[in-house]
Amino acid sequence: MSLTDGNAIFKSLNKAQYRAVSSEAPTVAILAGPGSGKTHTLTSRVVWLIDHVGIQPQDVIVATFTNKASNEMKARIGNALGDGREKGIIIGTFHSIARRYLVKYGQRIGLDPKFGIADDSDSRGVITRICKRLDTHLEPPVARAWISKRKAKGTSDELAIKDKKGQSVESRALEQCFQEYQSQLERSNLLDYDDLLVRCVELLRKFPQCVSNIQTVLIDEYQDTNGVQYDLMRLFARKQRRITIVGDPDQSIYGWRSAEIKNLHRLLRDYPGTDEISLEENYRSSSCILDTSLKVIQQDQERYKKVLLPVRDKGTRPVLRKLKNSNDEADWIVSEIKRIRMLSGNMIDFDDFAILLRSAALSRQVESTLGREGIAYRMVGGFKFYERTEIKILLDYMRIIHQPDNNDALARIINVPKRGIGDMTIKALLEEAEKSSMSLWQLVEKHCRGQRRAKTNIRQQTENALSGSLMKPLNSLRERLRSDAGVGTPMNLVELLQKLIRDLKFEDYLEATYGAEYESRWANVQEFVTLAEEFMRQSRVDDEALPTIDGFAQATDDDLLARFLSNVSLASDKQTEDKGQEGKPLVTISTIHAAKGLEWPVVFIPAVYNGSIPHIRADDQDEERRLLYVAMTRAKALLYLSCPQNIATGKTTELSSFIDLLPSSAFLPKGPSFDRPVMSSVAKILGRELPPDNIIYKVSRMRQATAHGRENDRNFSTPLRACRSRKSQ
Repeated sequence: MSLTDGNAIFKSLNKAQYRAVSSEAPTVAILAGPGSGKTHTLTSRVVWLIDHVGIQPQDVIVATFTNKASNEMKARIGNALGDGREKGIIIGTFHSIARRYLVKYGQRIGLDPKFGIADDSDSRGVITRICKRLDTHLEPPVARAWISKRKAKGTSDELAIKDKKGQSVESRALEQCFQEYQSQLERSNLLDYDDLLVRCVELLRKFPQCVSNIQTVLIDEYQDTNGVQYDLMRLFARKQRRITIVGDPDQSIYGWRSAEIKNLHRLLRDYPGTDEISLEENYRSSSCILDTSLKVIQQDQERYKKVLLPVRDKGTRPVLRKLKNSNDEADWIVSEIKRIRMLSGNMIDFDDFAILLRSAALSRQVESTLGREGIAYRMVGGFKFYERTEIKILLDYMRIIHQPDNNDALARIINVPKRGIGDMTIKALLEEAEKSSMSLWQLVEKHCRGQRRAKTNIRQQTENALSGSLMKPLNSLRERLRSDAGVGTPMNLVELLQKLIRDLKFEDYLEATYGAEYESRWANVQEFVTLAEEFMRQSRVDDEALPTIDGFAQATDDDLLARFLSNVSLASDKQTEDKGQEGKPLVTISTIHAAKGLEWPVVFIPAVYNGSIPHIRADDQDEERRLLYVAMTRAKALLYLSCPQNIATGKTTELSSFIDLLPSSAFLPKGPSFDRPVMSSVAKILGRELPPDNIIYKVSRMRQATAHGRENDRNFSTPLRACRSRKSQ
């Protein structure tokens, strides 16, 4: 049977994709450059393995880099397979998959199945207190980064194995900090993000039966995996040694998160006979954009050699614009946005534009100019919904209901709303609890019950408030959640959240604390309740069950609160989708890291100078080059790079060495004319229809009239006036 005799998903594959999907080799390495259809290829291979090879869905693991990617892939697989068969596939991020195995089987390595996940705030708090208590000169961020990198190394690297045997040259202070940090997490029954992977590796090494059913493992964004994730991949695939990876070494940009670009070479070393397949056809970018991007990445002589072949039209050359300073650069970017939109007759709208930054700190001038011009924008990689203050407060309360021994979560909410306990007292209680090897909750509860008086002074009024408005209500809610409590019908997740909000008089608290701003914060709280409702509905369909393995018992996972909190903790890519008023189009401002995997018709990359990209603090110049390559290949039809010749510090800049090496003929010195032939080419690349000239002229005249009206109220900067001409100034 040929592939095309089956599901329609296979009919759109090119030759290389077809070969990758249908390869009969046990190990397949798919090297997929930007815009080459990697997600479609990986999805199709999952379908092929299930429908044509005959592997059962529950015997398939698919590991992705983000929750968004796993949800998208699951939806695509579901549409192709039908009958809801995708629900059996074990699909998610490495961390979420690891958590599922630890909940089910973690008791075998001494884990309490009701463990919580320590978030970034918890980890920072614990390490900061340890560093202070050790009275060393350790900086908490340095210690935290060292601990994370130590865990991320895994054991695949011989150097890492030496370190684990005590031959590391790292200081005793760091080692002591690490040991105390792990002890503190253990006392609080918490695992941090890295621990999820480390402990899952421990579990699968000691009890390989946990994954004895697994027939095949597929890894997305393989170039972003670290050492411990490589270990996990090998352990998942231990029985059948059937692995498919999709990745692009040219897009490995997470070295600062311990991603190992060497993992491709490890795979080829550990799995001889791996079928290597390159997806070389780029379906995203114009030929000119692709050619210039390749000239940048090919400067790396050590890279894995592969090519990208353009499918789209040639298009117009990328622009490299040099401007006097950052303010002029921002003005010019906004003027080009307005000019493109006007001269395309609205074929290209605001949501087709992205401004990609090496560092979020560079956004100030661009944001200011967009705001001045009344152009709405969204920040990608900015403030996440679950990190909003009002949501974190409720989450911390829910975490304490689930896991009262979480010291840092309790410390953050013990005086919210006000209970008359100051910051210094909270710090003192935390120190006392940790020195006494007990949790903060235990210390405060025993004090309030008269079982053990705290050494830290707690006023009687404060004690009454802690007992009456914190300990008793949360203990009551915890009891109401238990099905064996004998207090009527157990409370569900949404009822718990709604009761908590009422008990805290949370709307009154927000109004008293934030004044006029409280309404938007209260709207976020209501959205949070809606998210909890959605989670409950989805959980009835997908209970994250793992396949039953004969003779190997699993722990039950019926604690909906625990699963909800884990889901929130692992939703690292959850952003608020602010569409602006009435869903109007928004210009995107994003860091390059956050833009990975996304694409836009028009991309601007400002601040292309040495010190910005490559970044002044970067250790790996090759990774910085890959970062610029990723940014450039987000563009479909138009790509703009710019460099201010002077920056706020008063220094004169030098054009990025990655760009300075390219011939000047690779770039236009200013924006294209956008005459009919140029705009027709842009339309063809985007698969859109260019409006006739009379419509474009009408739009242009209307914009000019609006702009003239504004000039009566205020002066426009010279670069912004330029948008009314057909030439970029």
